[in-house]
Amino acid sequence: MSDAPKKSPMKLIIIIVAALVVLGGGGGGAMWFLNKRKAAAAEAEKAKAAAAGGAAEPAAQEEDPDGCGGENKEDGHGAEASPVMVLTRTVNLTGPRRNAFLRCELNILFCDLELGRLAAGDKPSAEKSLIQSIVLSAISGKSVEEAADAESREALRQEIKDKLNEQFKPHPPKPGEKEDPEHKKPKRPIKSVLIVDWAIQQ
Repeated sequence: MSDAPKKSPMKLIIIIVAALVVLGGGGGGAMWFLNKRKAAAAEAEKAKAAAAGGAAEPAAQEEDPDGCGGENKEDGHGAEASPVMVLTRTVNLTGPRRNAFLRCELNILFCDLELGRLAAGDKPSAEKSLIQSIVLSAISGKSVEEAADAESREALRQEIKDKLNEQFKPHPPKPGEKEDPEHKKPKRPIKSVLIVDWAIQQ
């Protein structure tokens, strides 16, 4: 017959319950910590993706491969090569020396293909005459110093482009008229003005 003291069943139950509470609390704490880390990681990934998307969006909006805002189209059949008008001019320059002059060649590229064909074609046209007049007016009356300055030359190039775009910009339809989407004019008729030759002689 064993003399070992018998444990009370109630005491044993209390010990088991306490052990379960301790283990359950530890497991619950671990689960809470892991879920917290997962949520934080998910938020970080979401913020990173949003930042990347936000940075890429302006670049996509600014993308303009032909310089015409995607409007260099011809009757919906795709992009057509921009016509080029070549202008060669020789003008006198102001300054102490009377025989100073400037010889330059400008290439004008068009977004408005119809305007470009009229201006760059061999036949005389009102559009061609207007462009020649605007360019001649812009380059005339320059001093030798202005003609020799790179910044002044760049400003002149932009001035010519702005004046041509202002002259040939499309007019809004009159009241009651509807714009034909098949023959919609580009907002910027002139794509670019390039200075390909610029020589000063004194």
